[in-house]
Amino acid sequence: MSVYDTAPARDAVLGDFWAYPLRYGDRLQSFDWMPLYVERLLSSRFVASAIYQGRRQDIGTALLLWSASLKQNPAGTLPDDDIELAQLARFGADVDGWREARDGALYGWRAVHIDDAPPGEGPRLAHPLIAEIAEEQFRRKRGRERGREVAAWATMKSRVRSKLREAKHGRIAGNDYAVEQIASWIRDSDLYVTSENVRVAMETVLGTPKVVAMNGEGI
Repeated sequence: MSVYDTAPARDAVLGDFWAYPLRYGDRLQSFDWMPLYVERLLSSRFVASAIYQGRRQDIGTALLLWSASLKQNPAGTLPDDDIELAQLARFGADVDGWREARDGALYGWRAVHIDDAPPGEGPRLAHPLIAEIAEEQFRRKRGRERGREVAAWATMKSRVRSKLREAKHGRIAGNDYAVEQIASWIRDSDLYVTSENVRVAMETVLGTPKVVAMNGEGI
């Protein structure tokens, strides 16, 4: 049995209840690619069934829906609504045509519970493999975001040190704790790192240009 035919074994399943691994709001809007397990797809029951029934077109429709699902909220899901699905599957206003293709194109998809979904949000569908792909893509996205955050924080602290040295506060510039406090105040206040903002931040968080180091010695 191919991975395209498996049940959602990795996720919280209790009877017909499946808790999706991503929450409402976990999106991949800027992602333009997804992995395609070619050998698994070709050997899957889904493809064999579509060909046997003379409905090769369902394979193409399914690929369109898999791709469209990654842009949904949360990533990797689909709305359980024929009008919306007809649009996503490129049937446009031909909802009857979509309904004829629905069972084949949605092979492997099932109802799923979405954490943090707002009141009134309609039911959604998910596929075990697409869910796995979406979860991995979202993990990569978060990793890149964290990397950018770390780099931005390091850049901000470096700029604060430079401004402190320009203002002849070399000892404060050399104190990691003081620099982090000043940079945090500027970041939380949504301000740029300017000489004036560094001065105000220093006076606000440190009280006076004289700072006590972490080891208790005056600097």
